[in-house]
Amino acid sequence: MPELARTFEQRLADMKLTEQSKANNVNIGFPLTNTAITQSQKRAVIRKNKQELLALVQDGELMIDLDEVDAASWDTNKREHLHRLAVHYGVFRDLFGGAFFYPQVDLEVSYDISEEDEVPVFHGNLIEPSQTSRVPNVHYEVDGDSLWTLLMTAPDSHLQDNNAEYLHWLVANIPGNDISKGEQLCDYLQVFPVKGTGFHRYVFILFKQEQQIDFRDDRLSPNTCSLKERTFNTFNFYERHQDHMTPAGFCFFQSEHDESVRDVFWNKLDMKEPSFEFVFPVPYHPIQKKFPHKKPFNLYLDRYRDIKDINEEVLQEKLKTVHPFKPSTDPKYPLYRLQLENRGLPSWLKKKRRNATHKVMQWED
Repeated sequence: MPELARTFEQRLADMKLTEQSKANNVNIGFPLTNTAITQSQKRAVIRKNKQELLALVQDGELMIDLDEVDAASWDTNKREHLHRLAVHYGVFRDLFGGAFFYPQVDLEVSYDISEEDEVPVFHGNLIEPSQTSRVPNVHYEVDGDSLWTLLMTAPDSHLQDNNAEYLHWLVANIPGNDISKGEQLCDYLQVFPVKGTGFHRYVFILFKQEQQIDFRDDRLSPNTCSLKERTFNTFNFYERHQDHMTPAGFCFFQSEHDESVRDVFWNKLDMKEPSFEFVFPVPYHPIQKKFPHKKPFNLYLDRYRDIKDINEEVLQEKLKTVHPFKPSTDPKYPLYRLQLENRGLPSWLKKKRRNATHKVMQWED
């Protein structure tokens, strides 16, 4: 069979990988230094303090500060934790084709929302688009003689290509941590997650440069708001400069549509605000029978009605029991009262009233 007995050339073609897929499971960052305490070191510490700890336990005076334990655990295994977070949120998969790195530099980013308050960027926390209107504050502790590149990209926001990104900010050849003295390749643009598309990730990547790099081919027009010009691919950008730069830190946040996004589209991007709505498939129903056998006729007919009509009917029934000036109160014994009111009623109406009392089926909301 052709699908089983493939030729040698066909098998070679199946094994060929794209350049981006070759990066899968490759560490493109700095080597991870082992800061964890070994088992032998743990045993040595326990032996050294065993008598002292036993005395404290016997006297009931051994106090352990759990906050200090958590802080020490985080400092010891921080690189692995951040790596797992990036893998969980698909940051490495969508930006570097599956290649990864362990962050060696603590990248601190925050947005000023007033003169006194600011919103920090951690690793997946939620920030409203309206809070990202100002250029973020960026800080990291490095040697003043080193050179760095800071990138902010949106892997989920592109309107036409799911594999493309929108570039929100790019500063290169930064001396130390002085962002203001870096080379502005792309001016900052507020985030604009489109309505109906859920949460979007916005990722900051910090690259360490080995030398001064010529970024003339990566420079965008000053203050550009063209989405076509801001279309970006982090993997291609890194691939062009991988000989002279290495990813060293990252942080990211998530954001969902709010009213400020409309202003960005209308007044900055000069375009109408798009809006997406999930279209649910039409539920399948077999052809309706004129005389359905052994089926409750009201439930059978509701199956072929428009859901909007059913919801409107439920709303009207609810409004009949609502007084405009008196708060609604539930009866003290609703089930007993229902049993009394259902006397003499047909079975289908009893079931309908029971569902309404228990708030199931169309009365669930």
